[in-house]
Amino acid sequence: MTTAILFLLLANLLYAIGYALAKLLAADLDPIGITFLRSGLVLLAAAGLSFRLPDPAGAWRRAARPPRAWDQRLAAAALVVSSTISVFGYALLPFTEASALGFTGPIILTACGALLLRERVTPRRWLAVALGFAGMLAMLRPGGELFRPEAAVPIAGALLYALYQVLLRRLRGAATETDAMVQGAIAGVVLLGPLMPLVWRTPEGAVLALVLLYTAVQTAALAALAAAMRRGEVSALAPWHYARLVFAVALDAVLFARFPPAGALAGAALIAAGGLLLLVPERRRKAGR
Repeated sequence: MTTAILFLLLANLLYAIGYALAKLLAADLDPIGITFLRSGLVLLAAAGLSFRLPDPAGAWRRAARPPRAWDQRLAAAALVVSSTISVFGYALLPFTEASALGFTGPIILTACGALLLRERVTPRRWLAVALGFAGMLAMLRPGGELFRPEAAVPIAGALLYALYQVLLRRLRGAATETDAMVQGAIAGVVLLGPLMPLVWRTPEGAVLALVLLYTAVQTAALAALAAAMRRGEVSALAPWHYARLVFAVALDAVLFARFPPAGALAGAALIAAGGLLLLVPERRRKAGR
């Protein structure tokens, strides 16, 4: 379980960096175009790397007909739509606030883990998630100017992201991290390609370099997330997603010169408390062996 948590922390750090880059890119590119370019670049990289494998033709057959094909394609579609909506959210709202609104997702993950995957959700896990949710509210300061129609965008992205993780969890044992990346890239090209004539903006050299960096960071985050979902229960990992809020506050200060107020720092402390509360019982079990 500790390995799953470490992978998830890495994924959330990389996702925070990636979405900060996406917010910068949204000044020059449409969010749909950003996700399409990322998907196309991942697909090109996968195609090139396939020729270094012992059986390139087998890799292409697996990409075209992956194990549990429709389940994988549904998960990939959820990822693509979630990523696109999330980029819209980061373009419309301040970085920390958009990140915080996206963290309605872990609450949904806990319920999905219990109801869809029949995972056991202990009172300690519910309390850990509740602490994380309280931290999110402290950072958002409910009743402030953030509560406007645009705030629904990252919440919608969070819902689809929660669905993606549940689907990914159900594919454990059938789909590898490589499968998740390749299927996500294929879905991005297929689903977003028809929209590109409407939103396409040709990126300049510096913007294209930023797209390449964004693609590398987000792909690494996806690989780390898939590794975490293969090793741990959705409901057990849910509170650790809140660590991304801490990363978001730091990136907001460094990249966008927005320093967190006292409420944001209090929220980060609650998030950390939720994660520590989740970890304590695992250490006790180990000590008793």
